[in-house]
Amino acid sequence: MTDFYSSPRQSYPAPSLRVAASENVDDAARTVVLAYRSDSGPTVLERAVRIARREDAALRTVLYATDSTAGPSTNAMAQTKDLARQLVESGVEFELQRADSDVASQVLGLAEEFDAEMIVMSSRRRSPVMKLFLGSSAQRVILEAECPVLMVK
Repeated sequence: MTDFYSSPRQSYPAPSLRVAASENVDDAARTVVLAYRSDSGPTVLERAVRIARREDAALRTVLYATDSTAGPSTNAMAQTKDLARQLVESGVEFELQRADSDVASQVLGLAEEFDAEMIVMSSRRRSPVMKLFLGSSAQRVILEAECPVLMVK
């Protein structure tokens, strides 16, 4: 008999958010988390790589398309491959994750799990009214992070 009041058992494991990683990223003693918007300029990645090198840390990156809490964030495969290539070329240990349904929670979770030295976030200007209506992952990360947060345009 079917039990409509209990939650169904998941028959398959949830897919990993990790889409690319360097060989020794899981052995890194220190971490910098990068919340990277797909429409960010090169300065954001350059600054994050420089900080990761200075801190002798792995760069754990979440690639997302929007900072709105109102909808999903997906990226084209070409953007993901291009960012992975740039991370490989940077020479730092790295992990690249696709965005989950809640980017802010994902970024904060990585920072907490790996006791991050810093969170680097790409930003864009949005009016206060739009932030009120749409929400902002960046605002949430700034308010809830337990490590320094650097916003880069």
